Amino acid sequence: MARQCTTRNQTRIVSLLGGASLAAMLMTAGGAEAQAPAAKGTEVEAVIVTGSSIRGAAPVGSSILQVGQADIQKTGSQTIQQVLRSVPSVVGMNAVGQGSFGSADGAGTNAPTIHGLGASASNSTLILIDGHRFPLSGINHALGDPNILAPLALERVEVLADGASSVYGSDAVAGVINFITRRNFNGVEMRAQMGFADGYTTKGAGAVAGKTWDGGYVLAAGGFSDRDGLLASKRSFTARDRRATGGSNLASLFCGPATIQVGSGNLINAPYNGAGVANAAANAMCDNSGLVDLIPSEKRWSGMAKVQQAVTDQLTVTGDMVYSDRNNVSRDSRGTVQATIFGPGFAGNATTGVNQINPFYVGPAGSTATSETVRFDANQLLGPGAKTKSGEETFFFHGTAEYKLDDNWRATLGGTTGASNSYNRSSGALNSSAAILALNGTTNTNGSITTPSIPGTSIIALNTPLNATNALDVFGIGTANRTSAATLAKITDNDSSQRTRQTLQNVTFKVDGDLFQLPAGPLKAAAGAEYSKYTLAQDNSRANNTGPSSTGSTYLHLDYDRNVRSAYVEFLAPLVSPAMNIPLMRSLDVNVSARYDNYSDFGSTSNPRIGVNWGVIDGLKLRANYAKSFVAPALTSRGADANGTTGETSVAGGPTVTVPVSSYPNLIGLPGCPAGSVTCNLGGGTPGLQINGGNAKVGPQEGKTWSVGADWDVNFAPGLRISATYWSNEIQGGVTAPSAALAVNAPGLNNLLTVFGPTGATKAQIDAITAGRPLTAAIPNTVYYVYNFTQRNALNLWVQGVDLSANYHITTSLGRFGVDAIASYKTKFDQQVGEGGGKFSVLGTTGFNTTFPSIKLDTRVGVNWANNGWAADVFWNRTGSYNNWGGNTVAPITRNAAGLPTGGGDKVEAGNFFDAHAAYDFQGEGFVKGLQLFVDVNNIFDKTPPFYNSNNGYDSYSGNPLGRLTTVGFRKKF
Repeated sequence: MARQCTTRNQTRIVSLLGGASLAAMLMTAGGAEAQAPAAKGTEVEAVIVTGSSIRGAAPVGSSILQVGQADIQKTGSQTIQQVLRSVPSVVGMNAVGQGSFGSADGAGTNAPTIHGLGASASNSTLILIDGHRFPLSGINHALGDPNILAPLALERVEVLADGASSVYGSDAVAGVINFITRRNFNGVEMRAQMGFADGYTTKGAGAVAGKTWDGGYVLAAGGFSDRDGLLASKRSFTARDRRATGGSNLASLFCGPATIQVGSGNLINAPYNGAGVANAAANAMCDNSGLVDLIPSEKRWSGMAKVQQAVTDQLTVTGDMVYSDRNNVSRDSRGTVQATIFGPGFAGNATTGVNQINPFYVGPAGSTATSETVRFDANQLLGPGAKTKSGEETFFFHGTAEYKLDDNWRATLGGTTGASNSYNRSSGALNSSAAILALNGTTNTNGSITTPSIPGTSIIALNTPLNATNALDVFGIGTANRTSAATLAKITDNDSSQRTRQTLQNVTFKVDGDLFQLPAGPLKAAAGAEYSKYTLAQDNSRANNTGPSSTGSTYLHLDYDRNVRSAYVEFLAPLVSPAMNIPLMRSLDVNVSARYDNYSDFGSTSNPRIGVNWGVIDGLKLRANYAKSFVAPALTSRGADANGTTGETSVAGGPTVTVPVSSYPNLIGLPGCPAGSVTCNLGGGTPGLQINGGNAKVGPQEGKTWSVGADWDVNFAPGLRISATYWSNEIQGGVTAPSAALAVNAPGLNNLLTVFGPTGATKAQIDAITAGRPLTAAIPNTVYYVYNFTQRNALNLWVQGVDLSANYHITTSLGRFGVDAIASYKTKFDQQVGEGGGKFSVLGTTGFNTTFPSIKLDTRVGVNWANNGWAADVFWNRTGSYNNWGGNTVAPITRNAAGLPTGGGDKVEAGNFFDAHAAYDFQGEGFVKGLQLFVDVNNIFDKTPPFYNSNNGYDSYSGNPLGRLTTVGFRKKF
C-alpha cells in the first residue's frame, strides 16, 4: 500500500511498499516492506507500524489488516467496538457492538479478541494505542478497552494476527490490534448522526481540529454518543417458551402471584383451585423476561489532544492525552425468591414460641396444610425500577522525545501515566434475605430460626412475630396486594457496588538505526528497555444476608500491584535485492527479534520470533514466521495476597457432578454410592463446598505461533490483489477455573476435588477450607467433598485456520468500481483442560467454552462505486452455521466415557446480513464546500438473528437483536 506522510519541509516522500489500497474499504491484508530511502537532506516523520520496533519497517513474515478512516465512515459506527464488527478475524463480526463483549466484566468493558483465542481470565490479544500500552480497565478483570477513543480520532486500525511478544511482551499470543490516531491534520472536521431501529435510537456527534506548521502540529478530537437500551419485550424472538419454534420451554416456575407447592406435590398457580402441574421445567408457565434489557443504554464522552514540536534539528517531542467517560444503564428484573411459609395452625410456633405465621398465607383450595413452598417473581408487584449502572472513566498521558544521534541512529524515550476507574452498582432488585424475613420471619428458605444468617457466624436475624405491617403478600396483585409500604421499601433495599481503580506507569527507551551495509541493503537494528508498574484497588459492598443492605452489608478492600522490567532486540536483514537479478528471488528479507520480561510477582520469560519475506517475482511475495509468546496472569487471577484473595473469593455450595470411582475410591460408602459403583453423583443429597477466587500460584500462559502466506498484486489484472495466510496457534496454560465435570476426568486436575469419605470432613478440615474466605452458603451438617474452583493454568488450545482477502478496483467512464472480500476460516479448534485430560474438538460450536466462540467461518464482501461526489457500498456479512453446545440444547450433547463432548447439540443456521452505505459530497464553493450527507443501513432486510436456544433466543457472539438500523448524518470539513 502506497502511503504518503508530511515531512518538516512539506516534501511527501515516505512510501510503504508491499500493501495495496482497497480504496473504498482500505482493508489491507499484507505487510509493508521496508521504508523507501529519503532524499538527501530530507527529514522523514516517524511512521507508526505494528509488529516491529524498527523505524518504518512493517513486520516481516506477517500480514497486517488495516481498517482506515474511510471504512469507519461507511459503517455508521459510534464506537470502536462497532468498527471491529467489520473484521472477520476479530470475534463478534455480526454482534451488536454495544455493552460488555468478550470480557465477562460487570463494568461493561469491551475486550476484542483475534480468532477467539484465550481463556476466561487471559485474553490473548494485545490492544495498543499508537503502538503503546494504556491503562487497563474492569472491576474483576484487567483488560485494555479501545472504546476510550472516539472513531473520528482514528487514522486507521491495524490487526496483526501473529504472535508478537518478542516486540511487545505480554498478551500478544493471538496477535495485536493497534489503534493509530490522526496526526498532521489541518482544518476542522465535524460529524453528527442519528440512528433508528424498532424500539431503539442512537445519536452521536464528533469533531476533530488541527493545525500543522514547519516542525510540528497540534490536534484535538472529541466525540459523544448516546445509545438506547433495548428491552427484550421489543423483540418477539426473546419469549422464553420456544417450543413453537423448535426450542425448549425456558420460562419460569416463579410467578407473580406466586406458585405454591405443598410438600413434594404439584405446583399450583393463582387462583390456587386446580390440580396444578408437576415440578418440571417443561411445565413452566411464567415469563417476565420482557422487562429486562438485552443491551444496556450507553452514554460516552471521549476526547484526545496531541501536540508535536521539533525543538531543535535533533530533538522532537510529542505528547498526547486521552480522556473517556462511559456510563451504561441496564433495566433489570426485580428478581425472584423461593421459601417455605407458614399458615394458621403451624405446629412449630407452639414448640419454639416464635410466631412465623404469615398473615397473608393462602393454601390450595381444600388443603389443610400449614406450610408450603412459594416461588415468587416480584416484577408484577414492584413494577419497573431495578437497574444496574456501570461504566468506566479513563485518562492517560503519553509523551515521547526522539533524538537524532546522527543521520542514521535515533534514540527515543517514551512514557505513559494514567488510570481507569470502573464501577458497577445494582439497585432496586429484590433483597432475598429481606424478602424471606417478610415471608417466614427468618433469612433461611426453610424457615429455620437456628441457622445463622451469615454463614460461619452466630448472627441470626429474625422478623417475628409476622403481622400485616412487616409481612410480604405474594398472593395478591395490584390493589389487592396487602404488603405495607414499609415492607416494600425493605425488600427493595438492596444496593451492591463494585469499584476498581487501575493505574499504569510505563517508561520505554529505544535506539534504532542501520548497523552496516549488506550487499542487498543496510542491516537494521533496534534495541530497548521498558519498565511498567501496574496497580489495582478494589472496593466491594453487598448485602450480608441479614435484611436490607442499608442496615447490613459487607465491605471488602483489596490492593494489588506488580512491576515489569523488560529488554528487547530486533534485526532486519535484506539478503537479496531486485538489483541482484536472481531468478525467482526478487527479494529476501529476514527479521529476528527477542524479548526478556521479568515480573515482580511470578518471575521471568523470554520470547523469540523469526520472520521471512521472499519476493518471488514482481508483485508476488511469500512470507512465513514462527514465534513464542506469553500472557501474564492478570492481577485479579493471582489475587492480592498469598491466599489468592480477589473480589470473587468465597466458599459456596458444592457443584453437582458425576465422578468416576476409579479416580476417587473413597466415594464408596457415601450416600447413593454403594460398593461396585462405577460412577457416583456428588451434590444434592451428598452435599459439599466449593472454593472460588484467585490463585497466587498462577503463572503465565505460553503460546507458540506460526504462519505462512502469500500476497499477490496481479500484474496481468491491474487493481487486483489477493492475500492468503495459513496460521497456527498453540496455547498452553490458559488461565481459567476448570469446571468440576472436566477436572474429575483429567488426571492432572483430579486433586481439585477432595472427597472426605462416608464420615465427612473434620472440623479442622472445614476450618482450613473457610479460613480467610467469606461464606456465601451455609456449611452442611456433613461436608462430603470440597471442590477447588479457583483459577489456574489449566486450558490448552490447538487452533489453526486460514485468513483470505481479495480486492479488485477499476476506473471506468461510469466511475470507480470495487469489490473487497475478506474471510476467516478455522480448520482446527482442539481443547484440553488439565494435564492428562482428553483432547477434544470444539470447532464449529459455541457455548461449551463460555468465554470465546469457535465458529468456523466469518466473511465480509463489499461492492462499491464512486463518481462525481456520489458513493455507494453494499456489504454482505456471513457467519457460517455451527452447533449450540450451551446448557439449554434441545438435542443432547454426546459425550465419551470421560465426559468429553463428541458431537450433538442444536444446529444454528448460518447468518447472512446485508448493510448499505450511500453518501454525497457536495461540489462547489461556499457553505456546501466540504459537506457530505450520508445514510447507512445495517441489516437491510430486517432479518432476525439465527435461532439459538438460550434465554434471549439468539447467540450474543454472532447475533444482533437490533434488526434494521438506519443512520443518517452529515460531515463537514472546513
